[in-house]
Amino acid sequence: MLGERLAAALGAARDGAAGIESFAHLLGSRRVGPRGVALALPEVCEGCAALVVALDSLSSAVRDGFVETGSAVAADVAAADAACAVLGHAGVEVARLTDELSRAAAGASPARGAGRGRADRGGSERGIDARQRLGLEASVRRTARELSGALRLSELVIATLELRPTPLDLIDVLRNWSAAPAEGRPVVGISVASSDGRANEVEGDVRAVSGLMELAVGMVSAAGVASPHLTVSRLSDGRSMVRIAERGPREGAPAVALDVVLRDGGERAAAVARVVARRARIELVEATGGRVVTMTF
Repeated sequence: MLGERLAAALGAARDGAAGIESFAHLLGSRRVGPRGVALALPEVCEGCAALVVALDSLSSAVRDGFVETGSAVAADVAAADAACAVLGHAGVEVARLTDELSRAAAGASPARGAGRGRADRGGSERGIDARQRLGLEASVRRTARELSGALRLSELVIATLELRPTPLDLIDVLRNWSAAPAEGRPVVGISVASSDGRANEVEGDVRAVSGLMELAVGMVSAAGVASPHLTVSRLSDGRSMVRIAERGPREGAPAVALDVVLRDGGERAAAVARVVARRARIELVEATGGRVVTMTF
């Protein structure tokens, strides 16, 4: 079981991220008028400020979980660094949003108190105008996406503290990924070819295996591969290898074609992929300027 401190910090960060997601939906709702948005702003600002603290606490808990003396697992500074880099970037993004929302709240705070004239009330009830609202919605959704990605990456690293290997079918893992939509994330079509049905059968922690395949597709996409092609094969030593690259002109018809949500493919995500692969004992190799990634199980 995860330590109580780490679990509590992760829960607080998730709650804060959910609050930002909810505010994004509120901004996009036609049922909520300008005054309703203005009334919500102070509470959202407080929630964002608390989330910055929660992300910092989570970062500290993650670092202690991987490097604390006397831990049940060997110290792994690289794993802590990878997760903390992701969380630190998210904290900067939330702090930016907090400042932006605070300025909006200061300029749109509805006046309170009885006895005001209609003219005074009219000015206070306007809240924020349509242009400002659209700008806020875009900014809040940007932060929500950043947070979603950061928490997903950090949770992937955290999962390696307690790996639970089980028999897996790689094609099933890919299908489950394609069935998980994510608002605001681009979708990319991938094709999968398997020369040996036994090659699809591996043993591993489903969180690590699924997360690594998502990150690997993101890595080759970031390197310029428009339609990633996954080739699953069985090596002479009995291990299974997944090769992700551009589909070659002589490739046979794919066994499976899926539309999947494209996840982060930047350097922070790549650092997480390397850490997770190492800890899960999956051989991860990047080649050809990042346009080819192989994973051997």
